[in-house]
Amino acid sequence: MKRLTILILTLLVAGYFILRNSSNNHQPITQAYPWQIEVLPKGYARVFGIVLEQSTLADATRELGSQPKLAVFDNDNQLSLEAYYKSISRGGLIGSFVFTLDLDMAEIERLKQAAHKKEPTTDKGWRYELDKPTIDRLAKTKLKTLAYIPTVQLSETIILQRFGKPDNKIALKTREPGWHYLYANRGLDLIYHEKSREVLQYVAPKAFNALLVPLQSD
Repeated sequence: MKRLTILILTLLVAGYFILRNSSNNHQPITQAYPWQIEVLPKGYARVFGIVLEQSTLADATRELGSQPKLAVFDNDNQLSLEAYYKSISRGGLIGSFVFTLDLDMAEIERLKQAAHKKEPTTDKGWRYELDKPTIDRLAKTKLKTLAYIPTVQLSETIILQRFGKPDNKIALKTREPGWHYLYANRGLDLIYHEKSREVLQYVAPKAFNALLVPLQSD
């Protein structure tokens, strides 16, 4: 009887640890950091819980836990629709997120005409702010690209430690020294500045050439 009791207790304890480990193995891994990029099939990748060209504006709002500001930007008649999430904390790091939304130019032009506020930008363009009802209507629109701007400056040492050796490295075409650290298979262009904050540009890896070609041209 005593041996049977010991056997039952042993089985119960073993079962507890098996179930606990099984449960932990199925818990989703939180992607809190900019270097946590999960390469997916068919040319996609997931970062910050977002899959560019697949996830929607509503997905980003849920993942980041904040409401965005949306605006149409017009620079030399080149239109883009952008969603801005300011000062988001992820894993102890604070940064801002700027997504471009995947809409055709005719629809973006209509949004521009319907915008309730217009103001100039620092690069001699125009910003057309959208109201809350319009933002709500765009909730299911897919996200095309992401620019992440951390509040802390990243050193080249930290970049290599966290992101690894880049596939390519191209000097910035600006007065401030710096580099484009390019990670093609992860869809990342990490723009390093020696004196100012970095900008991390993410695209779907299958679309990386569209980001690379302008950098290689004169």
